[in-house]
Amino acid sequence: MSAGGNRLAVMSFVTELSERMPQRVHAPGTPEYEAGARVFAGQGTPDAVVRPTSAAEVAEAVRSAVAAGVPITVRAGGHGSDPAAGGLVIDLSGLAAIELADGGLVHVGAGAQWGDVAATLAPQELGITSGDTRDVGVGGLALGGGIGWLVRMHGLTVDILREVEFVTATGEVLTLDAEHHPELFWAVRGGGGNFGVATRFTFQAAPVDGLVGGHVMFDQSDPRAVLGAWRDVMRDGPDELNSTLLVMPPIMPEMPAGPQLLVALRGSEEELRRLLEPLLSLPSVTDVVLGPVEYPDLLEDGPPGKPPFEMVGGNGFVPDLSDAALDAFAATLDHALPTMLLLRGLGGAFSRVAADATAVAQRDGEVLVAVNRLVPDGAGPDAFTSAHDGVAAAMAYTNGRYSNFTPEFGDDIVTEIYPPETLARLRAIKREVDPDDVFRPSHHITP
Repeated sequence: MSAGGNRLAVMSFVTELSERMPQRVHAPGTPEYEAGARVFAGQGTPDAVVRPTSAAEVAEAVRSAVAAGVPITVRAGGHGSDPAAGGLVIDLSGLAAIELADGGLVHVGAGAQWGDVAATLAPQELGITSGDTRDVGVGGLALGGGIGWLVRMHGLTVDILREVEFVTATGEVLTLDAEHHPELFWAVRGGGGNFGVATRFTFQAAPVDGLVGGHVMFDQSDPRAVLGAWRDVMRDGPDELNSTLLVMPPIMPEMPAGPQLLVALRGSEEELRRLLEPLLSLPSVTDVVLGPVEYPDLLEDGPPGKPPFEMVGGNGFVPDLSDAALDAFAATLDHALPTMLLLRGLGGAFSRVAADATAVAQRDGEVLVAVNRLVPDGAGPDAFTSAHDGVAAAMAYTNGRYSNFTPEFGDDIVTEIYPPETLARLRAIKREVDPDDVFRPSHHITP
């Protein structure tokens, strides 16, 4: 078919879908289109945006797009880094209901944001381990794994997932859980949006009362000493101690350069200070703010849009945070380009889950590490080449990437995210539920 003929076919599809789903389909130039086509990395250019309000409407959109041969992109919170170019965007923002059920179970629409979930559960002093920022969408984060503030206490977001309402490539609406479609339920817990559209999740919430936390800031004099002390604190600490160590470059006045510890403990402030004493006694400490906190306050506001630089680097699960590994991570900070280093403590409940229980298989990870060099917009190819210097040496201490922290795409990246046995199982499930490869998210698993 010619380009003109193909365009007419797409326009015909949009018209017909609008008739079947009145007031749900939005064309370019409307506010609903602009919002649904926008992701963190920029504005997409789909042919249309559909904003369903039920699983049945999602199914109608999927069946119609498949029949017309129109590509589908699914948008939950919009934190993706791959804007849609053409095709149909299914924007899940109309599926954002949050309902607390018996036994601490919580039904959450895939288009809800984690800040709203935390705020809804706060009066009951309950929480769901989730992402770090309020405006991250439930759908994308949950399907990718979900390393949140309670990861050492309760594991990943997928570990507390009990049920998924799910639309397949044929437009069938399924309920996935441990007894119904167990293989597909396994796959969506870490396998991303490769198998269909998750429209609602049921999570097991947990008590989050009695939290204390805050931050400890350090100057730039000895980041390696901070890394070592943090490693020892986390190794000796209880599951109730959760923290991230972030080493920032001097990029903005409101964000001081140097290491900064973000921490939370379900316990007393006295106990928290005792656990952190090896860090608090370091001479490079510049600021300490610790005290009672509410779980929703641990979540931060995300940046308003794409920053004026591109992050280039890598991430991975570290099974042994040895002195040699710490040396390699600290060495990445010595570079002409501003470099961010992040270490997130794992272990605890995260590591008590079997490697084959979900599609996130790196359960021996002691920490998750990320190294990001900040390449300014407009920089030439030499800057991007330089940005990779030293990163591979640091990533040699890791055994696999975390998909939600990985903005790079391609088959080679997918093989780094999933070990061979896990990927083979995911491909087999893909062949069964989506043999025509209708769903092609950024980290695309082919049938």
